[in-house]
Amino acid sequence: MVTPDPGDDSAPTQRIDPDTTRSGPAAGATRWVTRVLRPGPTGGGTAPTRVTGADRTEVLAPEDTRGEGPATPTARAPGAAAPGAGPHAPWWRTLFGPLLDWLSRVLFRVVVGPASDLDHAVPAELRRRYQVLDRIGAGGEAVVYLVEPTDSPGRRLALKVYRPGHDINRELLDRLRARGTASPHVPAIQGYGTAASSWGEDVAWEAQEYFAHGSLRSLIDRAPLDDERARQVVAAVAECLHHWQAELQHNHTDVKPENLLIRSLDPPVLALTDFGGAVRATMSRVYGGLAITEDYAAPEVVEGRREAPAAWWSLGVMAHELVAGRRPERGGNWLTARNTEVDISAVTDERWRLLVRGLLTPAPSARWGHEEVVQWLAGERPQIRTAGRRRPITFAGTSHEDPPSLAFDLLDRSEAGAVWLRSHWTELRTWLDREIKDHTFDRAHLTGLEARPDRAHVAISALAARYVPGMPPRYRGHEISADGLLALATGEASRHAVVHEAVETGAVGLAAQHWCPHPGCRAGGSGRCALLERVQHEVPLLMGRVTETVDRLCGAGGHAPQRPAGHETDTTWARAVELVLEPEAASRHRALLRRQSWHPTQRSSAPQATWWAELRRAALRDGGADPLAAPAALLTAVLLLPEAARIGAGIAERERADGRARRQDRWASLAGSARERWDGARDRMADARRRRAEAAAGDPAVRGPQESPGLRWGRRRQDPGARGSDRSRRLEERSRRRVERTMQQIQKAMRAGRCRRFAYPAALLGMVDGLGRALRPAEGFYPESDVVLDAYTGLLETARGPVLSWTSEIAGALTGLVPGGDGWWFPVLLSVVLVLLGRTAASTRNTSRARRRLAAFRLAVAGSLLMVVVLLSTGLIALGSGVLIPLDGLLG
Repeated sequence: MVTPDPGDDSAPTQRIDPDTTRSGPAAGATRWVTRVLRPGPTGGGTAPTRVTGADRTEVLAPEDTRGEGPATPTARAPGAAAPGAGPHAPWWRTLFGPLLDWLSRVLFRVVVGPASDLDHAVPAELRRRYQVLDRIGAGGEAVVYLVEPTDSPGRRLALKVYRPGHDINRELLDRLRARGTASPHVPAIQGYGTAASSWGEDVAWEAQEYFAHGSLRSLIDRAPLDDERARQVVAAVAECLHHWQAELQHNHTDVKPENLLIRSLDPPVLALTDFGGAVRATMSRVYGGLAITEDYAAPEVVEGRREAPAAWWSLGVMAHELVAGRRPERGGNWLTARNTEVDISAVTDERWRLLVRGLLTPAPSARWGHEEVVQWLAGERPQIRTAGRRRPITFAGTSHEDPPSLAFDLLDRSEAGAVWLRSHWTELRTWLDREIKDHTFDRAHLTGLEARPDRAHVAISALAARYVPGMPPRYRGHEISADGLLALATGEASRHAVVHEAVETGAVGLAAQHWCPHPGCRAGGSGRCALLERVQHEVPLLMGRVTETVDRLCGAGGHAPQRPAGHETDTTWARAVELVLEPEAASRHRALLRRQSWHPTQRSSAPQATWWAELRRAALRDGGADPLAAPAALLTAVLLLPEAARIGAGIAERERADGRARRQDRWASLAGSARERWDGARDRMADARRRRAEAAAGDPAVRGPQESPGLRWGRRRQDPGARGSDRSRRLEERSRRRVERTMQQIQKAMRAGRCRRFAYPAALLGMVDGLGRALRPAEGFYPESDVVLDAYTGLLETARGPVLSWTSEIAGALTGLVPGGDGWWFPVLLSVVLVLLGRTAASTRNTSRARRRLAAFRLAVAGSLLMVVVLLSTGLIALGSGVLIPLDGLLG
């Protein structure tokens, strides 16, 4: 491979300086990020390095990176565990290792960023196959390394590791690898494929022949060259381009000096690389997102047209550099460049000016190719061809002689183009019929636009799909490729109306006719985007069912929802697009529906609405034979969630009011019954007193003053009526006390749920205390993190204080009386008991009696006090260890 010119800012491949040694504050920050987010000997996914000089970092061989331990072991305190998983790793690291690894990858991508050098390190799989010697360069698509195969030392190769989201041309690589070294104009392919990167994504790679002489840039940098040397270079480039187009049947879309590698210098023999820019010669247009270098790109390339003449334009630019020492000036924009002759006044030699003029002809059909270049090299003077001219059509002050130019301009200025089409669609139809003589374009898109202005944007999409399919599709100025449409659907709500309109009007179906970059879509041979075709087919079907369900529910009675607003419907269309393009989105929406019932902060009253609960059940279960049933129910449930929450809140409020009324009625009934019993007891006591008074008034012997108390007592013992009155009085008094005691118990039971205020925190502290007892090694805990070390040292000093040490001795003596009181399971079991007691004390079911709730309250008080004793028995060391040991595992 090559080392690009550091001064060429227009080249997408930029030189990476060999100095990779970090210094200053950024070095410490990077090392901190790597240590925290990628703990262990393989953290960060990069090969360990050693500094070999003042400005050079040498990457260690693969065998040095596959050891069991870190490259530079550091001293650890006795008893400290190794940071990586291994035979002596803590159980919690083994248990939660996959989760921590996933979190570290996510945070690694967020903190470090996609453009850092750490992000493009050589995957471990490739480090096992190749020994990395140096980093040659990096570009917008890949990073290039100088490597040697581990099974073939001494053989130099160029390893190209692509960035995430970029793929390789496997069809072309298969053909080139089968040819071996048969062609001098193609690098020999040693291997290619995909490998898992350090952050868990699959990245493409290819290994090919390494060219020690570098690229054509090294020769052009010495321009202007003498006539003979310049002719040799032109002949070498022409022969290379002809081989690619005639023998390999591929048009290279990014011909530039950096991609032309020098196989030999005298005479020059060049090989064209960068296979991501090669497309079938039968494809007249390709997707416009392929990388190109603007200074070497032909005018038609901006329209997505990558035909064979585009490569010869690049040769014309290079020929200008060879004899003039610089590239030709290209003033203006693409509209002026494609119709304006290039200024080649810097070329003074007449023969070279003829070559440059023939190669830099703006019209592709009139541009020179291999045949004319060979004639020029033989000393002949080929004719400068001119393209046939048509009557132009004018849009917004710009004249266009061919449909691709007009279609791209309309797509580029969509709002102005839609206004122009409403009044000039008849003129455009006539121009296509008479001047262009193209009768393949569907004229239905150019009919009646003045009466249907909304169809003007669809007409622009149809023109772009027909004439510039190599460009990314756009609608109302927004890109509606698969990725662009997904970004609109998941972006701001103000863009959802564009998504709705693009799908409903069929613009997405037209966008599917553009050339697609997805390998799966290209494999079909049609070049159409299968994802966009699915969107155009499935989303209207889904939204049709959503509309039917909403119409049915909005007139269903008193608890019926109101019809959604227009912006809410637009958002639902966007969600439908997201479901088709990203199936994982369904799980997020289902999780939202589930959280309405159980989540502490996100739960709502929506499940109280019966019709919404049925929708949610349909959305959460498999659709069975109907694949659209579950997604349609999911979209409808999310759309009507605000209405369901409003209606459910009203239902819940009415139910709460009814519950309060029922409780008040029960209370009034209970209070009334107690009051009646009390009044009855009082009446019976009054009747007894009245009867005794009447009995005493009717017996003169009883009133006699001479009767002694002993005689009156004996008389009462002999009087059965008196004995009955005393017994009834005692029974009434006992009944009154029982009623009062029952009322007090009921009132206390109503307040028993308050025990959760202290029982639940005590249970949580007990869980942490049990975790600390289980994790803390018998020989002591030795933190690796400075933060944890400071906190743990302060905890030990506090535990050794006079007050806490004396308290811990007393508490330890008390817990020592309980079997297993010093084990980790005791605080955990006590925590579970406290949670159950809190739930029992706060239960509002009719089956939970007041006595049971009062007993749970009293036991919760006793258990909480016991938990305080358990926590103090270790001087709070076990409690602190339950927090600091896991924290040290994350930070250490």
